[in-house]
Amino acid sequence: MKRGKQMCSDERAIRVGRRAFMAGAFAALGGVCLSASGADGRRPVLQVSPSDSRYLADASGKTFVPIGCNICFDRLNADGRAAADTRARFARWMRAFAANGGNFMRVWLGHASTEIMPARPGAFDAEAEKTLLQIVRLAEELDIKLKFTLESFRRTVPDADAEDPGRVDIFTRPLYAPFAQTMDDFFRRETCARIFLQKVDRLKALGLGDSPSVAAWELWNEISAVCPKAGDYTYRTWREAIDPWTRRMLRELKVRFPRQLALQSLGSFSTPGAFKPYDWLAGLADNDILQVHRYFDPGAQLDVCRGEMDVLAADAIREMRDRAPGRPVMLAETGAVKANHAGPSERYAADVRGTILHDALFAPFFAGSCASGQPWHWDHQYIDGNGLWGQFARFRKAIAGVDPAAEHFRPIRFENHRLRFWCLRGTRKTLIWVRTKNGDFSTVTRAEAEEWLNDIPARFSVYDPWNDVTTSVTDGHIPEFQRDAVVTFDTKDSY
Repeated sequence: MKRGKQMCSDERAIRVGRRAFMAGAFAALGGVCLSASGADGRRPVLQVSPSDSRYLADASGKTFVPIGCNICFDRLNADGRAAADTRARFARWMRAFAANGGNFMRVWLGHASTEIMPARPGAFDAEAEKTLLQIVRLAEELDIKLKFTLESFRRTVPDADAEDPGRVDIFTRPLYAPFAQTMDDFFRRETCARIFLQKVDRLKALGLGDSPSVAAWELWNEISAVCPKAGDYTYRTWREAIDPWTRRMLRELKVRFPRQLALQSLGSFSTPGAFKPYDWLAGLADNDILQVHRYFDPGAQLDVCRGEMDVLAADAIREMRDRAPGRPVMLAETGAVKANHAGPSERYAADVRGTILHDALFAPFFAGSCASGQPWHWDHQYIDGNGLWGQFARFRKAIAGVDPAAEHFRPIRFENHRLRFWCLRGTRKTLIWVRTKNGDFSTVTRAEAEEWLNDIPARFSVYDPWNDVTTSVTDGHIPEFQRDAVVTFDTKDSY
């Protein structure tokens, strides 16, 4: 039929939704105004550092190291109905995180607890918007930068094989079911693109593009986990659907949010099948940070993912640096899971000291990342449940006073049978994270550490994050510490 005489039902739904959106865009704000850009004009909230393109800087150009965590959604509000409880939980998590030095946080906008357009195009949920605006206002108050992940679903209709096809599922998106029966339909149909952009436009209308705390927009959580055509998991089929959509939507984000970063993410780098998708991700010109996800996973096909946390995390960063030597790289999701991501790791219950979290924070930065590792399982399942927020404070203290962009750090790794040394050699300062392989430091381990560090100067400092103690050394002898420590000295004084 000819356009102008009769619209198809899906186009009519889009236009009706658009009218409703324009009519109510600002009414939903309830008179609350987010902080405007203010004195910084239209400068980026975060940007690639002008000093070293491997690192990030804030609006003023000062180096910004994201000390981050995935605080993505309220797992206890799976159907989105308990909005007040969600707001209370987010407030508690965020205050604990910020009080311990956290400054960068990821939030999903496709989960029921934060989904602003849950069921119909152009129909926005006032309670979800209230939750979102509270998160942004609190982030501004606490000086936390936010990364918002726009979508996360893997099918438009419930899984026919599920025991309860009508169950609440964060990886199902009935919003698109009238217009796309498969994910291939979703990525190829203009109607679905318009609906997706309606949500983006609503977020802009809510003022999020002007918030000094909203730093990045991520198109999708782990888009490599999406199977466009049922039963066809080939890379070629996946890329044919995903690539044009991703390239277009990254450009759309940059038009709507010129002050903020535009990003895409892939699933855990734990199988041989992950290499090609990550090659693809590294080649996206409009993807501002090269992100990687990786977990300790006893079911992983790659041996490194079944080993020590510091090694698997650092290796993920090496993989990204190999693909993009001059760009910021970030371990954007990490932690420990049951075999094949069947759930949070059984190790969490016993990890009351937070050794898994500790390694996940430290290792990526000392391997050359622009940030700490960004852990998952933030809630009762691990970090909050075990009271581990203090680990963020220890990482922040370990790198205090260091400007990685000005230092132009060169990552170096060496090890013996007792110790691993993760070294960042800078133009003025050199940092070495010394980590024991088997438990706490010992007299024998101490002697070996001194032998392996015999070319560093006699004067240096040692920070023991487990006791939160910094020792100034003048005689070249390393003090005892628990499990690991950060040694810092002037580069010019070493060989």
